[in-house]
Amino acid sequence: MRGWFRLCFAIFILSLWPALATAADISTLLPASGAAAGRVWRETKPRAYQPDNLWNYIDGGADLFLAYGFINLTGADYIRPGADAKPITVDIYDMGAPLQAFGIFAAERAGAWKAASIGAQGYVGGPLIAFWKDRYYVKIAVLDDDMEAGRKLAEAVAERISGKAALPAELARLPLQKRLADSERYVKKGALGHKFLNEVISADYRLMKGAATLNMANFETPKAAQAAWQKLRAFEQQAGKNLKAVNDLGAVAFAARDSYYGEMITACQGRFLLIATSEKAGRKSLYFLARQTISEARGIR
Repeated sequence: MRGWFRLCFAIFILSLWPALATAADISTLLPASGAAAGRVWRETKPRAYQPDNLWNYIDGGADLFLAYGFINLTGADYIRPGADAKPITVDIYDMGAPLQAFGIFAAERAGAWKAASIGAQGYVGGPLIAFWKDRYYVKIAVLDDDMEAGRKLAEAVAERISGKAALPAELARLPLQKRLADSERYVKKGALGHKFLNEVISADYRLMKGAATLNMANFETPKAAQAAWQKLRAFEQQAGKNLKAVNDLGAVAFAARDSYYGEMITACQGRFLLIATSEKAGRKSLYFLARQTISEARGIR
């Protein structure tokens, strides 16, 4: 009996090993005390949060992180010697996968910001330095205006994260031609305000008469993609205007004037649903964008 109990206990521990390893390893991504930039020192012991208590740290922002697959957080405060020095806060979010880390990074990137070459993608906005790399999203709040020290801390964390500094592979499904730099996004749930549009990558494109947004929803099967297309079509029939079939994009395609997003063209391609929208560009331009995506983008057949 004891042998059976020990075997069951060992199996249980092994089943938890990936999560335990992740929780243990993430703290090693924090720069050591006094080592980062040669100018700042770790003031506090590393803090840690999980999905069940994240709201204790970021309160109203926890729901967004949880929606993107948040696993855990580790962080610490760094401070320079001196009575007037204020801490630099380093927070590392394990989001479980590169696409989810990229998604929360893009979702929080707002207002006035400047791109920064840190990790896979980074930016500086006010006192905040943020970047993502592999499965991690990193935020550094510089409260004492020493942005150089904050930048060096960010670079030190990025160096500790293994993996390639590249955009998620899923974004290769979107065409590169005319894509606006740093416009890529990923919405895990409820894209375009519809509960049935999940796992959506998107980017903005420069067309002749204005910018357009191309959304690509990923479903498990072509049947599921067509079911979502039917729901979107039913919605536009009721709330939109000028709905028409677009036969040369396939049997499952239509154009409409959405009350919020403007001109819209949708088409199913295998298990993917394409939705191109623009407030200024006409249907003809959106049609060519959708056709270009179907003919040139990789991995959507």
